[in-house]
Amino acid sequence: MSLHGIRIAAALGSLALIAAGPVNAAPAAATDAPPPAGGLAGAFYDGAYVMGSPKARIVVQEYASAVCPHCARFDAQVFPTLKAKYIDTGKIRFEFREYLTPPADVAASAFIVARCAGKLAYFKSVEEIFKAQGEMFSGQPGTEPVVVLMRIARNNGIDATRFQACLADRAAVTALQARIEHAMDVDKIDSTPTVLINGQKADPGLGEWTAEKLSAQIDAALKARH
Repeated sequence: MSLHGIRIAAALGSLALIAAGPVNAAPAAATDAPPPAGGLAGAFYDGAYVMGSPKARIVVQEYASAVCPHCARFDAQVFPTLKAKYIDTGKIRFEFREYLTPPADVAASAFIVARCAGKLAYFKSVEEIFKAQGEMFSGQPGTEPVVVLMRIARNNGIDATRFQACLADRAAVTALQARIEHAMDVDKIDSTPTVLINGQKADPGLGEWTAEKLSAQIDAALKARH
């Protein structure tokens, strides 16, 4: 999906997530860096969410969309092995990077809300959103995306007032737009999940990624580095 020329701020507005009224947002958990000008205290603005040893010679990047069911399966079925076998043992550095797939307004809203929860709660929030995809798009009353996102936000320390501020955060919208443009223009991302190993796209072959497929490619990269 090409996002050239698409205003993410407009996409957020199309969900009508922000209620009228004054906003005085309380800060979330502290992050390592101060917010950009106009940003919210406690929100997570880094380019990627990073796990693992900074000294690792192998860097694995995953581009994912919050509303992509393939990404949700990757998180549930592949990531646990990746974390236990390679991230926790210091063999690789893992970078989780954001991309938007339809409906882009929901994907953008989900990532901005997750980032508003702060660095410590960001990835947990994303994983909760992955698990809630079926509910969000079930079409049942009371499971609309805004309802589900508000519940996940509450679970991760975001009250109603801060939730409004999150979706109105122009600094977050601008940063997200820049990340998506980098994904498309520099890393040539056009689908999710896309995995890069030391900057090179990895190919899962037929079907989706499995833990075995990804392990084989990481092992080959590790062997080549010895």
